[in-house]
Amino acid sequence: MILSNLARIAGPITAMAILAGVDIDGHPQAAAMLAVAVWMAIWWISECVPLALTAIIPLIFFPLLGISTGKEIAPKYINSIIFLFLGGFLIAQAMENSGLHKRIALNMLARFNASPLQLAMGFAVATAFLSMWISNTATTMLMVTIALPLLHRLIEEHGEESVGPMAASFLLVIAYSANIGGMGTPVGTAPNLVFLENVRAVAPELAPSFLEWMMIGLPMVIIGLTVLFLVLGPGLARLPWKASNANQLHSALQNLGPMRREERHVATVLTLTAILWMSRQSITIEGFTIPGWSSLLPYPGVDDGTVAMFGATLLFLFRSEAGNPILNRESFGRLPWEIVLLLGGGFALASGMQHSGLSLWIGDQLGFLAGVPIILMMLGIALAITFLTEVTSNTATTQVMLPILAAAALANDMDLIMVLIPATLAASCAFMLPVATPPNAIVFGSNQVPMKTMVRAGIRLNLIMAIVIVALVALIRPILP
Repeated sequence: MILSNLARIAGPITAMAILAGVDIDGHPQAAAMLAVAVWMAIWWISECVPLALTAIIPLIFFPLLGISTGKEIAPKYINSIIFLFLGGFLIAQAMENSGLHKRIALNMLARFNASPLQLAMGFAVATAFLSMWISNTATTMLMVTIALPLLHRLIEEHGEESVGPMAASFLLVIAYSANIGGMGTPVGTAPNLVFLENVRAVAPELAPSFLEWMMIGLPMVIIGLTVLFLVLGPGLARLPWKASNANQLHSALQNLGPMRREERHVATVLTLTAILWMSRQSITIEGFTIPGWSSLLPYPGVDDGTVAMFGATLLFLFRSEAGNPILNRESFGRLPWEIVLLLGGGFALASGMQHSGLSLWIGDQLGFLAGVPIILMMLGIALAITFLTEVTSNTATTQVMLPILAAAALANDMDLIMVLIPATLAASCAFMLPVATPPNAIVFGSNQVPMKTMVRAGIRLNLIMAIVIVALVALIRPILP
């Protein structure tokens, strides 16, 4: 509480000190922008006030300080990336409402139950897949709800001492798979959207399409799950297992009955939306171009946000077997408006830094980075972001750091994608502490995962995944824009 109160006061006081004592030659509004940026960074990182409250600071102070007008900055809070997020979230909400996410999970798990290690792999694959499309919090809650009865039964049969340590590893697999799965698609987690907007703001020609993101995201998920089992697999192999345990999963799947109409509608819309996302832009392979469907339209301008809202709209029109719409007016109230404001505030911050000239000034101050080998810089960025997000919101962290990294990259003629993607992916790789991500907190709250177990496994994954991110981005970068 004391630290929170100090941070609450430190934000505006530091901003006033910068306004009074800093003068940036050649950029008259840069000092004011620096003051606002530092204030927002202090409040976001400390979380001394609601994240959404910090996000609206630009709406108030940009016009007052002459950085930009209210009319110029307000559209940053509702742009195409925001609608991509909202559309994706509505489709995810429909999956939960219809129960499709549970059917997908149980179908996968019913095929992976010959051994405890194989079942853990089934949980990992199902969790990662669902986290690519719906929130990792909802995914983890679902999978933990399925896993805990199995683990409790094993504890009753074999005792806490023999099963407890392996049960902890089993639950950690679920939490970590949810974090890893979010890297697979642009809509998998908020930092991916922050990356897309920052790239579009400074170098739109470099912004990857949905499919191009997945060219990095999917290999990242596959390798991440492989690393996860190299670290946690040996303990899982010792988990006692009987055929009767597997029967629980088959029984749960049978109890769902045949697919209901609403599930079929949601599955169709999800599949259609994913195909439209992946095929919207043209694909060029060794000089041969496969045209995207958007290039065949009479007017340009359709983007991923348009596709997301098209899919979501269909779900308001389709009805369940009971005659009710799959999504209704209450669905809008369940949207995560705090995250929407948080994203918008970060986009406003990035815009203000460019408009005021602060980005150019920061880039000049970071000129010494030009002499650092790009691989070492990528590794340093990945490690710094990974451990920073152990104690801060990964969305807030990327909102603060990506504009700074973008400014440094552009000022020093570095590859923007090579600098920003490691930071973005690393924001999803905080595995060490319960406060790092909601999935970590959920499995820790099950009282089956000791803190020392999470820290011991998490710190190894933090370090390994930073190296994996750098290696994978360096390998795949040549085939991206």
